[in-house]
Amino acid sequence: MKAFGRAPRSSGGGPTPPPDRAITARLRICTALALLPVVLYTVACLAYNAPDSPVKTRVQSMATKAMQPYFWQDWQLFGPTPGSNNDLIYLTVRMKPAGSDKVVETSPVEIEDAIDRTPREFPLNPTKLPGLPLAFDSAANRYATAVTNFKKLPEAERKPAQDALDKQYAAEFEEIQRFLSAQAYSMYPQAQIVSVRATFKNKPMIPFSERYASPKPKQSVNAILETSWMDYVPGVAR
Repeated sequence: MKAFGRAPRSSGGGPTPPPDRAITARLRICTALALLPVVLYTVACLAYNAPDSPVKTRVQSMATKAMQPYFWQDWQLFGPTPGSNNDLIYLTVRMKPAGSDKVVETSPVEIEDAIDRTPREFPLNPTKLPGLPLAFDSAANRYATAVTNFKKLPEAERKPAQDALDKQYAAEFEEIQRFLSAQAYSMYPQAQIVSVRATFKNKPMIPFSERYASPKPKQSVNAILETSWMDYVPGVAR
């Protein structure tokens, strides 16, 4: 006959001791700590990919710092629809040359083409540098489109709309500022760099069918956006 109410027995014949409360508490703490990064990552993903809104604007800076550069989408993994334009970034620098106290302004230098060639020249180099200009080009196009649309607004609404847009893109412009500062330092390591500015342009690609035509097709360079002067961020290139 089956007995009821009998205490469970251990393999040694005696009653099974109750679980150690200290071990149970440590297990719960370890489980909570293991789940915490998952929860934080999920919240950051939701904030980073949420539609534009006043709430997103307030938390975007924190979400961007959490998601970039560790979880930034690497466009080199995909095969998107072939583009019809070459995007270009021109860097202009204000600096004091070595041994001089006079601030000079450099001529604009195109920096994106050299970065785009990097993985092709050394295929084993796991660099994500080409993804940075690609992201900046995309942000510049969206920003420029929004600014163009502001012209359709009543004049009294334009400045508030511009201020809201600048606040929305503050994180992107901060990344651009740091990126341009690093590029400026690599180009002028001996100079005292004061500020940097970027000009975004694009140039139509020559179709394959016209690549060897004579005379060669013209490629007009179109300006998209020119940033204001941004203070140099020291130390980002080291």
